[in-house]
Amino acid sequence: MVREVELGENSNLVNEVIGFVKNRLLLRSVNQVVLGNAEISDLATAKKYAWGQVYGEEFFTWADLRSEKMSEVWDVVYGWGEKYTEMDIKLSELLGELSHSVQKQLSPKHRELLDDVVSDLKCCLYSRAVQGKTNNFFEGIFSAYLSGGWPCGWVGSWPKGSLLVYRDDATDTRGLRGDA
Repeated sequence: MVREVELGENSNLVNEVIGFVKNRLLLRSVNQVVLGNAEISDLATAKKYAWGQVYGEEFFTWADLRSEKMSEVWDVVYGWGEKYTEMDIKLSELLGELSHSVQKQLSPKHRELLDDVVSDLKCCLYSRAVQGKTNNFFEGIFSAYLSGGWPCGWVGSWPKGSLLVYRDDATDTRGLRGDA
């Protein structure tokens, strides 16, 4: 089971992500509304947005967009020096447990999402550890998970637009189905 960590002033925010995974709420609807996000319920379409769609003028994939936003977190982290090393050791020790816990929670139809989900949660952990709740992108990612969804892409021309979230129980209301 994933354990809590002590990282200083943002420990409670990091531990909120850990607690979410611990409580086995991944991809389970908890009747929490995510405002401003587009939602889809078709897994095949969600995977197209996540793994095949490109966004913006630079033709970023969803993985590229997340990596681009994470590079902003790393810029802060690398300025920390020795403080970063201590934090990285503590968080790195959790990643195996986190991955194992996520894997156990995913239903057979969601198993191929494992790497994306673990990567997203890792980014949320690091973002919260160094930036608190100030990184709107990763806070949006975590909010999508809190609502029982999987953030799988972007609607609009990056960076304008909103997060696209797959939810098993979502109603496609924005005409997204088949647009990927």
